[in-house]
Amino acid sequence: MYKVFAMMTLQFALVTVVFAQKAIIEDETVTISDSEFEYLVSRWTRQMRDAALADEGDRLELINLSLANKKVARMANQVALENPAARWQYQLGLEAYQRDFVFRQYRESLQTPDFSDLAQERYKLKYEKIAAIPEKRVSSHILFAVKLGSSENREEITPKAQGVLDQLRAGADFSKMVAEYSDEPGAVEKDGKFDKWVAYGELGVSPRYTNGLFSIASVGEYSDLVLTQFGIHIIRLDGIQEKSYKPYEEVKADIIKELEAEYISLSMKEYVGGFNITENAVIDEEAIEMILAPYASE
Repeated sequence: MYKVFAMMTLQFALVTVVFAQKAIIEDETVTISDSEFEYLVSRWTRQMRDAALADEGDRLELINLSLANKKVARMANQVALENPAARWQYQLGLEAYQRDFVFRQYRESLQTPDFSDLAQERYKLKYEKIAAIPEKRVSSHILFAVKLGSSENREEITPKAQGVLDQLRAGADFSKMVAEYSDEPGAVEKDGKFDKWVAYGELGVSPRYTNGLFSIASVGEYSDLVLTQFGIHIIRLDGIQEKSYKPYEEVKADIIKELEAEYISLSMKEYVGGFNITENAVIDEEAIEMILAPYASE
C-alpha cells in the first residue's frame, strides 16, 4: 500500500522564462518586453493589427488591454494569499492550465513516422472494411397509397395490388400500369423510377423497401408486395452495380491518417501515464482518514 505525506507547498510565484529581451512598454512596475509584445501582436486578429497600424488611439487601447491583463494576473497572487478560501481554487486552476499546457506542447512536438508500408499492410488485412464499395441497386415502383393505421383500407387495396403484380409478371406493360395505378405524386412523369442507387440498409430509405428490392433475383423482375409507411409497393429491379473495391491509392491517405491518429493517441497515453503515482510514493493514511471522516455520514 502506498503511503503519502499530506504535505503540499503553496507556490504563487510566477515562473518567468528569461529571453534576450528588453522592456518596450512600462507602467509603474508592469512591463511588456519586445519579444512578449511580438507574440501578442501575432495573436491579434488581422483587424486588430490593421487598427494598430492605422490609428494611434486604437493602438493605445490594445496596449492598455495587455497591460491591464498583466496587472490583474499579478493581483491574482495577492488575492489568493489574502483569501485562504480561494487559495486552493487558484492553485488548482493554475495546475490545470499547466497540465493542459504541457500535454498540448508534447502533442504539438510529436513527429509521426512514415506509415506508407504499414498502410499497405493494413489495406491488405482490412481490405473488406477499408475498400469495399457495396452492391447498389436502382429500381422503379408502383405505389398503392394506404391510410395510416387503417387495416380495412389495406385489406381492400392488397388484392388490387396483387392483381397488378400478377399482370406484370405475366408480361403487362409497366409504364401503363404506373400511369393507371400508382398513387405516387409525379409517378407518370418519372415512369415510376425511384431515382437513386440504393445500398442494402441505405439510410433515408425504408428498410422494408430495400429488403424488397434486394430480394429480387434478376434485373427486370418484381418483388412481392412490400408494405411501408407510404403504402403498398410493387418494386421492379432496374439495374445492379456489383460490389467492388477501391484501389489502394484511393484510400491511402485515409489509412495513413488513421494510423497517425492511433500513433498520437498511444503516444499521449504513454506520456500521460508517466506522471502517475510511483512505487516511491508515501501516503499518510491516518491523515487521509481524518479528512474523509466527516463525509462518511453523507
